[in-house]
Amino acid sequence: MNNRTLSAVTLGSLIIALAIGLIFYAATDCGWMMIIWTTMLIFGIALFALSFLYPGESGKFGPSESIYRMVLGILIAVAGVIGILNTYTDVSIWILAAIFLIAVALVGITVALINGKKEES
Repeated sequence: MNNRTLSAVTLGSLIIALAIGLIFYAATDCGWMMIIWTTMLIFGIALFALSFLYPGESGKFGPSESIYRMVLGILIAVAGVIGILNTYTDVSIWILAAIFLIAVALVGITVALINGKKEES
């Protein structure tokens, strides 16, 4: 697939995620921040799923486009989940921050292991 097609699909998934966020806001009568959190969650999942359509070869300067999109999708989705948890639960913001840091560390470890296996082969 060419870059223009992938960009159009990514933009379409963002628009769908925003529409789902608006529907969720209208249906549940939650605060307007739920539009943002829901959009982030849905778009992060979509970006993660779309990352497998991007080329997997990495250049000399940084990760491949596929890995970059996968990590970005995971982190956006985790931020959406943290926002939803912050809105709906009484969990301390420090615990939510710790959960986010754990997610960042797990993603970093996973990417390092994936890149390590690619270098060995």
